[in-house]
Order: sequence, then C-alpha cells, then structure tokens
Amino acid sequence: MYALWIALAMAALAGVYSLVDVHYVQATPTLASASLAQSMAAYRQAAIRFALANPQTSGAVSADALIPYLAAGTASPLWRVYVTPNAEVAGSTVVVYTTSASAAPAITGIEQLAFHSAFAGVASNGSVVSPGNAAVALPAGIAATVPNGTPVWIAQAY
Repeated sequence: MYALWIALAMAALAGVYSLVDVHYVQATPTLASASLAQSMAAYRQAAIRFALANPQTSGAVSADALIPYLAAGTASPLWRVYVTPNAEVAGSTVVVYTTSASAAPAITGIEQLAFHSAFAGVASNGSVVSPGNAAVALPAGIAATVPNGTPVWIAQAY
C-alpha cells in the first residue's frame, strides 16, 4: 500500500515538473539583472525627457546634460545616450546603450520591463535583436559603435 502512495506521489511530482516551462525558469531575472535593468530604464526616461525638451539635438548626449532629468542618485557612467530627430514624423529616436560587456545581465530585465518589445534587447551587427521579434536597425550614427552582445533600448520621444 505504501508503495502505491509513493508511486502516486512521484507521478504527481513528475506531472507538476513537466508543466513548468524551462524557459520561464531561466528567464527569471536575478537581482543584478533587475537592478541594471531599472538603472537603464531610468536613463531611458531621462533621455526621453531630454529629447522632448531639446527637439533639435542630434548625436551623443553627455551625462551632464541628463543630470537635470535623472532622479537623485541614479547617475551611472555605464549607460550612453544617443538622440536623433525623426526624418518623417515629429519627435526623436532615443537609444540607450552601453559599450561595457559587464552590463549583459541587464538584457533579460530590460526585455521584461519593455514587455518583450522589439525595441529592447541585445545589439547584434547594428541591430537590436530580441526573442520572438524581427531585428530593429539602430540609427546609422551609432550602429557601428554599439558592441555586439550588449543591451540596447530604443525609444521614441514625441
């Protein structure tokens, strides 16, 4: 009788484990990933506010220029910002990226914060690539500057 109960319990556990998606478990962000992603999100918001306040800006935006738009204590030398006015519609394209491979853990976190948008992911040969989305080309001004394998988040400021 005990053997039957043990076999039933083992079968139930096997059923539960088969329902857990392996990719979900691996995609759960770590604390470092979430922290880096939140930091990048703060820079993205600051860059959008900067682009709205300075619609003619084109090119790299210095860290000092973003300070008025960042919350106290959120400045980080890790993130870079590039802004370019849109050619056909009002507003600007804002790109937040890094040149440091140490920020790679942020990729999972930013994809989740962006709700798996095509505009948040990893740089690959001048494009942003994210699972389940088509590649999105980076602006020509920085496409060659962003190293492959680093996190990139594109936004529209309008």
